[in-house]
Amino acid sequence: MFQSRKRASNYRDIGILLILPALLFLFVGFVSSVAFLGAFSFFIASLFFFEKYATWGSGAAGEEKVAECLNHLDDRYYVFHDLVLPEMVKENIDHVVLGPNGIFAVETKNHKGYITCQGDWWIQRKIGRRGTPYLGKIGSPSKQVKRKAVLLRKFIQSRFRTNLYIKGIVVFANGEAKLKIMNPTVAVLRPEELCNFIEYCRSTPMGIKLEELVAALKPHSCFSRRQVTSE
Repeated sequence: MFQSRKRASNYRDIGILLILPALLFLFVGFVSSVAFLGAFSFFIASLFFFEKYATWGSGAAGEEKVAECLNHLDDRYYVFHDLVLPEMVKENIDHVVLGPNGIFAVETKNHKGYITCQGDWWIQRKIGRRGTPYLGKIGSPSKQVKRKAVLLRKFIQSRFRTNLYIKGIVVFANGEAKLKIMNPTVAVLRPEELCNFIEYCRSTPMGIKLEELVAALKPHSCFSRRQVTSE
């Protein structure tokens, strides 16, 4: 299970726990204004956690979709999910693919709306419930995956004394995302394009045995290919 799915489940459980006292206070609140205020406070707190649950749950759904797609790679490839390296603080690499033609770091996004990329500059435009457009929070997925690729390269270099090239990929899993990509600094793909892109990518010399690299990364990954589970 992805860490994002576990985190979403935790937020959901907290939200449910907060709803229970809110209902209790609401019942008593008909005769007590203080109890009614307590019910309102618990209800607002539960909304915060349910919002977190929706955000993290959406991210987890995107990661699970991409993980399922990566299951279609042939047996020459090793796939790791939720890779957390010692150098990382409060972040992970969504997917890492090792194969005969190189190493790939994959960043999954499940955003929707109109998404524009110009180099490393990104902007997301969404339409609100009343039809009002507004800007979403997307940051720079290309910079994000490149930073993580650098951390992965440093990790490998520290253990094998070799400097390997890590190819960064950003995948948009949400079918409702309308992409306009111009001069991207990394590959920007849909899930259904990912396996073909990896398999037909030009080979990059490894310099070390693939099995040794797999053994080095395995302790830092939550699970690998063909072990994808979701709620």
